[in-house]
Amino acid sequence: MTVISCLTMARVGPGQDIEMRDAAGPPDNPNGSRQSLHYNETAVTAENVGAVPPMNVISKEVKWIKKNIRKRQCRLIVEKTPKTDQLPPLRTQYNRAQIETWVVGSGDALCQCGYRKSSHPHTRPHDGFPPDVWNVDANTYSLPTDTFGEVEFVGYGQTERKYVRVDVKTKTNDMLKLMMDIWGLDKPNLLISVTGGAKNFHMKARLKEVFRRGLMKVAKSTGAWIITGGTNTGVMKHVGESVRDYGLTSVSSTPVVAIGIATWGVIQNKQELISKDGNGKWPARYRIEKESKVRESSLDPNHTHFILVDNGTQHDFGVEIPFRAQLEQTVANMKTDTSKDAVSVPIVLLVLQGGPNTLQTVKQAVANNTPIVVVEGSGKAADILAYAYNNSGEEEIEVTDQDGNILTQMRTVFDDALSAEVQEMVQEAYGTKNLVNNCGVVKDCLEKRDLINVFKLGTSIGSQKDIDVPILHALLKANKGQDFHQLRLALAWNRIDIAKSEIFTDDKLWPSGSLDEIMLLAINLNRVDFVEMFLDNGVSLKEFLTVKVLLQLYNSVQKNSMLYTLLQKMKKKSGNKEKYVGLTEVGMLLQYLLGDFYIPIYLKEAYFSRIDTELELDGWSSRPPPEPNFKDGMLGAALVMGNAMAGPVEQYRQDFENPYQELFTWAVLQNRQDMAKLFWKQGKEPTSAALVAFGLMTAMARKTDDCELAKKLHVNADEFCLLSVNVLNECYELDEHKAQDLLVRELDHWGSATCVLIAVETDNKHFISQTACQSLLNSVWMGKLSPDNGTISMLTCVLCPPMLFLLMKYKEIENPDTVPTNTNYNQFETQPKDGDRVQLVRRQTQHGLSRAQTMLNIKTQDMAKGEAEASNRNKPLKYNPVQKIYLFYSSPVIIFVHNVLSYLLFLGLFSYVLLIKMAKTVSVQEIILMVWVFSIFAEEIRQVMSSASKTFQTKLQSYITDKWNVVDVFTILLFVCGMILRFLPYDSTLEVARVVLALNLITFFFRILHIFSVHKELGPKLVMIARMFFDLLYFVIILMVFVVAYAIAAYSILYPNSELSFDLAIAVLRTAYWNLYGELFLDELERKEPECTFNSLLYSNDTLPRCPTQVGSFVVPWLMGLYVLFSNILLLNLLIAMFSFTFQKIQDNTDLHWCFQRYFLIYEYYSRPVLFPPFVLISHLYLIVKWIFTKCCKICVQKEDSDLIKKIPNEREIIQWENVIADAYLTRKELAEAENIDNRINIMHHRMEVLMSKVEDIQDEQQNMTAIQHTSNAAVAPAVAPRPQPSQQTITAKMPPQLERRIVSLEDQMSVTCKALSWIVQSLQENDMSANRAPPNLPELQTHGEIEKKKRKRNEDLALTNIEKKRELHYRSRSSPYSGSNVTRFFVPDELVFWETPFPEYSPVKYLSPEVKANPYWADKEDLIELPPNKRDGKIKFNTFDYVCKVDRTSHLGDYKIVDGLPQNPFGRTGIIGRGLLGRWGPNHAGDPIVTRWKRDNKGQIIKSGGKPLLEFVSIQRTDNQLWSLPGGMCEPGQQIHECLKAEFSEEALGSLITNEDHKKELNAKLDMMFKIGKEVWRGYADDPRNTDNAWLETLVFHYHDDDGSILNNFTLRAGETVEKATWSTASSALQLHGAHLFYLKKVVEKLQAAF
Repeated sequence: MTVISCLTMARVGPGQDIEMRDAAGPPDNPNGSRQSLHYNETAVTAENVGAVPPMNVISKEVKWIKKNIRKRQCRLIVEKTPKTDQLPPLRTQYNRAQIETWVVGSGDALCQCGYRKSSHPHTRPHDGFPPDVWNVDANTYSLPTDTFGEVEFVGYGQTERKYVRVDVKTKTNDMLKLMMDIWGLDKPNLLISVTGGAKNFHMKARLKEVFRRGLMKVAKSTGAWIITGGTNTGVMKHVGESVRDYGLTSVSSTPVVAIGIATWGVIQNKQELISKDGNGKWPARYRIEKESKVRESSLDPNHTHFILVDNGTQHDFGVEIPFRAQLEQTVANMKTDTSKDAVSVPIVLLVLQGGPNTLQTVKQAVANNTPIVVVEGSGKAADILAYAYNNSGEEEIEVTDQDGNILTQMRTVFDDALSAEVQEMVQEAYGTKNLVNNCGVVKDCLEKRDLINVFKLGTSIGSQKDIDVPILHALLKANKGQDFHQLRLALAWNRIDIAKSEIFTDDKLWPSGSLDEIMLLAINLNRVDFVEMFLDNGVSLKEFLTVKVLLQLYNSVQKNSMLYTLLQKMKKKSGNKEKYVGLTEVGMLLQYLLGDFYIPIYLKEAYFSRIDTELELDGWSSRPPPEPNFKDGMLGAALVMGNAMAGPVEQYRQDFENPYQELFTWAVLQNRQDMAKLFWKQGKEPTSAALVAFGLMTAMARKTDDCELAKKLHVNADEFCLLSVNVLNECYELDEHKAQDLLVRELDHWGSATCVLIAVETDNKHFISQTACQSLLNSVWMGKLSPDNGTISMLTCVLCPPMLFLLMKYKEIENPDTVPTNTNYNQFETQPKDGDRVQLVRRQTQHGLSRAQTMLNIKTQDMAKGEAEASNRNKPLKYNPVQKIYLFYSSPVIIFVHNVLSYLLFLGLFSYVLLIKMAKTVSVQEIILMVWVFSIFAEEIRQVMSSASKTFQTKLQSYITDKWNVVDVFTILLFVCGMILRFLPYDSTLEVARVVLALNLITFFFRILHIFSVHKELGPKLVMIARMFFDLLYFVIILMVFVVAYAIAAYSILYPNSELSFDLAIAVLRTAYWNLYGELFLDELERKEPECTFNSLLYSNDTLPRCPTQVGSFVVPWLMGLYVLFSNILLLNLLIAMFSFTFQKIQDNTDLHWCFQRYFLIYEYYSRPVLFPPFVLISHLYLIVKWIFTKCCKICVQKEDSDLIKKIPNEREIIQWENVIADAYLTRKELAEAENIDNRINIMHHRMEVLMSKVEDIQDEQQNMTAIQHTSNAAVAPAVAPRPQPSQQTITAKMPPQLERRIVSLEDQMSVTCKALSWIVQSLQENDMSANRAPPNLPELQTHGEIEKKKRKRNEDLALTNIEKKRELHYRSRSSPYSGSNVTRFFVPDELVFWETPFPEYSPVKYLSPEVKANPYWADKEDLIELPPNKRDGKIKFNTFDYVCKVDRTSHLGDYKIVDGLPQNPFGRTGIIGRGLLGRWGPNHAGDPIVTRWKRDNKGQIIKSGGKPLLEFVSIQRTDNQLWSLPGGMCEPGQQIHECLKAEFSEEALGSLITNEDHKKELNAKLDMMFKIGKEVWRGYADDPRNTDNAWLETLVFHYHDDDGSILNNFTLRAGETVEKATWSTASSALQLHGAHLFYLKKVVEKLQAAF
C-alpha cells in the first residue's frame, strides 16, 4: 500500500487551539516483536502494512492521546469455520446457524478475531502460520488510537463524558497520566471496584435505594473513584443509576467519578465512537438501542469516563479484566494527597450478584489483600459467599514464629456440612458445569476472613443504614492492628463516625505525643471533628504546639488564599528575604489588620524576632552565624555559639503559654470558622478572643475584592460578635462588677488592649451598645459623682460652685478592710507549680454546702469585739472638702459642661467680633479670640499625641478617621486663612477676610452639633445627617448629568454662536440649576425686541440683553418641561427614597449608633484636661514640662490609674470565672438547639423510619423462617419431590449448619431421655410399682436423627470426594493469579482440562518469572519456548535421567508426551505455558514429610472424636500465599529423597532453636531414627499453583508417626527463615491447605483410621 502524506482538518472541542503540521511517519512499534505459542516471529509493524493517519495536533489532549495511546487490530486473517462435532467455544452462545451465516452466508470470511475480512484494513499472507492457528500476540499489532473524545448519549441530556479506546497492553502509568493530567481527575482517596452480575437482575426498590444512596455517600465523602464494567447492564447499570440519582444531581463540591472499563469488541454501535480523521470526536453522538445484539452491550449513560480495552478481537467478553486489575493495582500504589507521609490509596471490592467470573475476581482480590464487601441478598455469587462466610468458623491456634515466640492466630475452618451446602448452592446457581472449580474458588475466597465483609441489604436504619459504613469498615478491618494507618485513612476520607466507632474505642490507650503528627495533618486539612476528637483523647496542645509547628502551619497556607497574599505583603514590607514567613510577619499582619493599638506577642517579645525559620523548618540556615555578645557574659556567648552549631534544639524552643490562642488566630486568618470556634471553646478569655476574631475578619473583608469571600467573612465575623455579646451578657447578669472588670482589664495575651478598646477600634457597635458597656461608660462619665445627681443640681453647682458641698453626692469609698482577701470564683484556687507558673486546680468541694459557725460556738467576749469591728468596717468613708472639689471638677460630665459653656462663650465672642469689632485696628476682643482658637488648636494637638497608636503616622490616621476632627482641622485652617487676610495691608483683603471669617463662624457653629451626640434622641439624627450627606453627593453626580445635558442643549438653541468665556459657563448652568427649584425664567424666553437685541455689539457690552432665537423660544420651553419632569419628579423622588431608606436603616439601629457615638464623646472628655479653653493652655504647659522631665532627666513618672484600662489583681480567678460562664452558655445553647422544633421533627422522623424498618425486618425474618421450615420438612419427608429450577436471581434459603447441628444435638438428648424414661417405666412394671393405667407412649425421635447421621456421613463422603476431584482436575494448578505474580491464567473449565478434549479457543499465557530468568543453579539454562520447534529437539533429554544437569527427568506417572519439543503436563491444561516459577522443564521433584502424633489432653490421654482418635501434624505457614502447608520443598540436584525430607523439615519446622551442641546431637539422632521408619504415602503428580503446561511438580510423600510421643515431645517447633510460622494442627477435612496437601493428609488419616 502507498503512504499518503497530507494535511487534514478535524473537528475540535470548545476552547481548543488548532495547529496543523505535516503528517509524520508511521509510529514505531513499542512492543517490539510478537511471539506465538510455538515459535518466535517478528510482528509486522505499521511501516510494512501502510501509513498511519497524519498527526494533526489539535489540542493538548489530542496531541497527548495520539502520541501515547494505541489501539490493537488484527493483521493476519485466519478463517473461522464451524466445527459441529466439538463443544462450542468457551463463553460463546451462538447456535450453529448463526456461525454458518457468519462464515459462509455473505461470502465475507469471518476471522477468528471476530471481525469480517472486509474489516481488516491491513492484511498479508499467513507467513508460515498454520491456517487454523490464531493468537493475539502474533496476529495483531498496535497503532495510534482513533477512538477518543467526548461522548454524548442521545436522549440522556447534554452532559458529555470522556472516552478512549486503548490497547490491552497499554501501560497503566500512561493511563493514570491521561486520567489525572489530561482529563483533570483529582487523585482519589479511595478506589471502589464494583463487580458482579453482567446481566440485568432485579433488586427491591427499598434495597436499591439503600445501595445507591450508600455508594454515593461514600464516594462523595471520601473523594473516591468508582470503577465498573461500564455497560448498561447488571450491576454496572445500578451503579450508573446511583450516580445519576445521587451523584450528578448533587450540589456537593466533590464530583462523583464513575469510570467504566469495558471491552471494545463487545460495545454495541461502537462505530459511532470512531473518528474518521483520527483526531477524536467532540462530541460523539451515541445511541442506546432498546434491544441489545447478541454478545454486545451498550455503554451506560451515567458513567463519567470510559476506558475501552481492545485486544483486536470482537464479541469476546472479559478482555478488560487483566487490564482493569493492573490499573486498579497501579492506583492503589499511589499516595493520597494528605501529606508527605500519606497512605497509599486504599481499594475495596464491592460484590453484587455475579457468576463464576465474579468468584474468580473475589479470589484474585483476596490474593492481592484487597478488602471485599459482599452484598448479601443481591443473589448468586454474593449470596453464596455471604452464606459461606456467615457459617464458616474460625479456630484459635498456637503458632511459633522465627524468634521462637508463641503466638495465637485465627484459622478458617470449612467443615463438611458447610462444604456440602455450598456445593448445593453453587450447583443451583450455575449447574454442574465447572462445579469443582467453582466450589474450590468459594473456599479459597475465605482463606483470609479479615478481608471479607458481608453487608446484608436489609432495611434497618442504624449502623447498617447505608453501604458506606461497611465499605469503610472493610478497609479498616483489612488494616487491623495498624491504628495509625487506619487513622490516616479515616482522616483522608473525613469520616469521623468511622474513626469514633472503629479506632477510638474505650479500651484503646494512645501514648503521649503519638497523635501529634496526625493532629497537625488534621488541622491543615480542616478536619474539625478529628481535632476535637484528638483533644478529647489526650493530645496536649502545650506539648503539641511548638514554634516549629506554628511556622509549619503559617507556611503551608495555599498560595491562592488571602492569608498567603497578606503574609507575602508583610514579608516584603519587613524586608525578609528568607524562604519562609516568620512569626514577626504574622505579628505585623495582626497589627496591620487590627490597628497600631494592638501589640501582638510576636512583636512584643524579642525571642520571636530571633527565630530562624529556615533552621526550624529545614534544619539549616542561610543566615550568617551571630557573633557572641560578651557583654552578656560567658553564658550568653556560649548559648549563641551552641545555637549556631546545634541547630533547633528542643531546650531552646519556647512553648506557647496559651496554645489555643495561637491556633485560634491561625484559624481566623484562614477563615476556617468551625476550626476557629473549636479553639475558641477550648481556649481562655472567650470575650476578647471573639472580639479579635470579629476585627480580623471585618478587616480582611475590607481588604479583599472577592465579593463572595467578603460576604462569608462578614457572616463569620457577625457570628463571633454574637458570641462575645452573649458571653458578656451572661457575665453581667451574674456579677456586674466582675463584668466591668473584664471590659477594662488589660489583656496581656491580646495585644495589651482591653475588650472595650478592641471593640471600638474594630467598629463593633453591637458590643459597645450592650448594657455592660453602657453601664461602664455611665460610671466613667460620672467619675466619682453619684449617678443620683440630677442635671439641674450639676448645672447649679457649675454656676454656683459653693453649692456643690450641699447638692452633690459622691460614690462611696470602698473600705480596704471590707474587700475579701481570697475571693473564691467557682471553687478555683491557684497552686504554684513549675517555677513562676501557676496552675488552676478545681477544689473538691460542693457549691453552697459549707456549714457556717453558729452563735453557740462563739464566745461572748469575742462576739462583742466582732460586732464592734464589723460596725467600723461597714461605715463608709467620706471625702474631705478638697477631695470633693477635685472630684467634682475632674468628672467627665462636669468637664463636658464647662467645655460646652466655654464653647458657647467662644461663639458669642466670635459673633461679637464679626458684627461689631471687625475694623482695621485690632481690638482686645480679637486678641482674646485668637488666643482662644490657639487653645483649641493646642487641644487638637494633644488629642493626636495621646492616641493609643504607637507611631505618629498611625496616630494621625486614627485622628483623621473621626469626622469631627476633620471639621476641627478645616475650621482652624479657615480661621488662620482669615486672620492672615485680616492682617494684610490692603483694604480689599479686609473684606475678603470678613467673608472668610464669616464662613469660618458657620463651621464653628456646625461644630456645636457634636455636643448633641450625648443626647439619645439627637445623637442618631447626626448620624442620619452624615449618611444623607453622602447620599446627596451620589445623587448630585447623577443629577449633574441631566443638568449639564439640558443646560448646554437649551443654551445652544437659545443663544447660538456665543463667545468662549468664564461668564458663558456660569450662564449655561445658571438657568438649568435654578429650574430645579421652580425658577423657570419664562420672561427671558419670551423676551423680544426692543427689550433685547440681536446686535452683538450691544449685548456684548451689556447695553441690552441678547434676544433668544425664534426656534429657541418655541423648542426650549418644551425641552424645559421634560427636564423639570425628570429632575423634579423622578430624580428628586429618588433622593427622597434614598433619604427615607437611610433614615429607616438608622432609626432601626438608633441605640446602636448612639451608644457607639457616646463612647467617643465620653472618652474624649474623660481624657481631656480639667481646664477648658482658653485656660486649657495651662494644662498643656504642665504636660509639656512633665514630658520634658520624663525624657531628658530620665525621671520615672508613675502612670496614672485609668478607668478604661486596669491591671486586675485577681486576674486568674476572673479568667476562670469567665471561662466557666462561657462553658455554661455554650451548654445551654446546645440544649436549646436540641430542643428546637426542627430537630425534634427530625428525631421523630428518624424514629418512624427505624420503626418501619424493624417491621420490614420482622417480615423478612418470617419469610426466611418459613423457607427454612419448608426445607426441613422436605428433608424428613419420605418421598422427595423433584427439585424446582432456581431462578437466576435467588438462592434457596438454607438452615445454618450451626443451627442444624444444635437441633440434632437436642434431638439426640431427647432420644436418650426417652430411652431412660422407657427403662424407668419398665422397671416399675416389673416390680409391680406401676399405676393401674397404661404407661404413656413415648415419641419416636430416631427417624430425624438417623437421617441427620446419614446426611453427615454423606457430607463427609462428599468432602472426601471433592478432595479427590480437585486433585484429579488439578484445581490448584489452574488457579489465578499465578503464584508470586499478577499474571492471570487463561481460564480452563473443569470439562476442558484434559488434553484429549478439544479446546480450539485455548490460548494460554506465557510466563517466566524474573527469578528463573536469572538462570540460578537449580534452573535449566535453555529457554525452549523461545526457540522454533525444529531447534528444540535434543536440547534436553526428557523421560530419562539427565546426566548433564544431574536431574531426574522421569515421571512417577510414566512417560509424558513431548509436543513441539516441549513436555506436556500429564494432568491437562493449566492456562500458562513456560516454566513460571519452576526451574526445570517437565517434572520438578519435591518431597513432603507428614510428621504426626496423637492429640492428647493434659493427662496424656488420646482425645477422640466420633469414636476415632484425633491426629496432629506439623504445619507451616508459607510466606508467598499465607496458606498453611506441610514442611516440604524441592530436591537439590543429586540429593536423595530422605535427605531432602529431613532437611526441609528441619529448616522449616525446627528453625535454629537448638543452640546446645550436645543436646542438638541427641535430638538429631532421634530425628534420624524417626525418619528411618518413615513410610511412603504418595508418589505422583502434585497439584500446585506453580504448575504450568510445560513444567509441573511431582512429589514423594512420606509419613513419620510418633505413636507414643517419645521423639516429637522433645522437639520445640520454630518457624524457619523461609516460613512465617509453625504449629501442630489437628487433621481435619475442614482445613484449607496449600496445593494437594489436604489430599496427602487424607491418605495418612485413612491409614491410621483417625478422625477426619
